[in-house]
Amino acid sequence: MQLSTGSRIVVRAAGALLTVAVAAGCSASVGTKKVKKDEVAKQASAALGKQVGREPDDITCEDDLKAEVGATIRCELTDGGEKQGMTVTAKSVDGDKVDMDFKVDEAAGAGNSAEPTDAASAGTGGRSVDKAEVARQGKAALTAQVGKAPDAFSCPENLPAEVGATIRCQLASEGKQYGVTVTAKSLVNGKVSMDFEVDDTATG
Repeated sequence: MQLSTGSRIVVRAAGALLTVAVAAGCSASVGTKKVKKDEVAKQASAALGKQVGREPDDITCEDDLKAEVGATIRCELTDGGEKQGMTVTAKSVDGDKVDMDFKVDEAAGAGNSAEPTDAASAGTGGRSVDKAEVARQGKAALTAQVGKAPDAFSCPENLPAEVGATIRCQLASEGKQYGVTVTAKSLVNGKVSMDFEVDDTATG
């Protein structure tokens, strides 16, 4: 498993949006009983950006969305080189306004959000993601990013369920040790989304 200099495990917006349905402020005007696919993509990008703090790199949709309750189309989002499918559903139609839900497909083995648990042992006095779960998510994210699982991935402490909280973990690959900084990027619907950044150089 080769880790290039400055490698960043990119499970940011795409991973953070797994199974998250967003409905806030997602309405569009319709002129011909359809919402143009470019407008759907624009609304989706804005909604997802609002939900997790940053917009994905790109969103493309296959078709226009019919202005009918329950109508759906498929779109694809790209973020950090990773692609994920997304289903857009017309939730309600009010005159020439269509309210939409956006649900991103769950990426097999690449999920990077976790339910925080009450963990007094974390020393934060609040909720946190168990260190074993952080390690599991990190290993899965690395595997999805480089195509090969590290030999080991471990964290010495739990990750506080607070945006911006960080802990240091360590991975082993081909006899070398690398430090990994894990950051809680967002807390959405009770799930903590994480970034995993591998150090540029091995520590041993």
